[in-house]
Amino acid sequence: MGYSAADVSQNRKQMADYMNCGSDDVRSDFFAFNDYSWCDPSSFTVSGWDQKVKNFTDYSIPLFLSEYGCNTNTRKFGEVASLYSTSMTPVFSGGLVYEYSEEGTKYGLVKIDGDNVEELPDFDALKDAFAATSNPKGDGGYKSNGNPSKCPPASADWNVTTDALPAIPVLAQKFMNNGAGSGPGLGGPGSQTAGTPSTGFVNGAPPSGSGKPKSAASTLRQDMIVTPVWCGVLVLASSFLGAATFL
Repeated sequence: MGYSAADVSQNRKQMADYMNCGSDDVRSDFFAFNDYSWCDPSSFTVSGWDQKVKNFTDYSIPLFLSEYGCNTNTRKFGEVASLYSTSMTPVFSGGLVYEYSEEGTKYGLVKIDGDNVEELPDFDALKDAFAATSNPKGDGGYKSNGNPSKCPPASADWNVTTDALPAIPVLAQKFMNNGAGSGPGLGGPGSQTAGTPSTGFVNGAPPSGSGKPKSAASTLRQDMIVTPVWCGVLVLASSFLGAATFL
């Protein structure tokens, strides 16, 4: 069964509200989503970005576009001017253009061949769009007194009944309490290939048939199986930091 644009918008808003509801200790630090509705030539209203601003006007945590840059037509990145204008900066904190290196989807700004990096036409188009757009002044009109969202009610499409966080994995709690320490790099004690026999498995034992001691990294992965939401948090953080590197 397909989903209409209205369905997608509603589901996105439910997710956004859920990330921003409850007490301060369970609310997210930020929320971001992918959006490709602005395909040049377009505008703030034709693309529907005005409605996104309207839907999130009272949102109280940082909000940004985790991906944007439709390539259905020739990309001029006209959305850059809107994204960093006062039409959007009171609600949105910018966005991440998709994507840096060329792949099969043809969204790349550059083509990488070994040590050679070739700038593609979209690179120049984005560069020109940024050059023609002034940085927001001050805080861009950010609304600092927003309130947490109301948690969405459980429904057939939203099978969530609590705002409580899942239990933290046993080994992860150690790092929360004591910090991660100094990074050893790719080798040496504490690297991903080092570690001691596991004591952090659920119920105190490794899976049957494992046969040999597990490293700290594999033990942590085992614990995470029980709480998959933590995996999602790590994937989100990894994706965000990777994309932020380009900016």
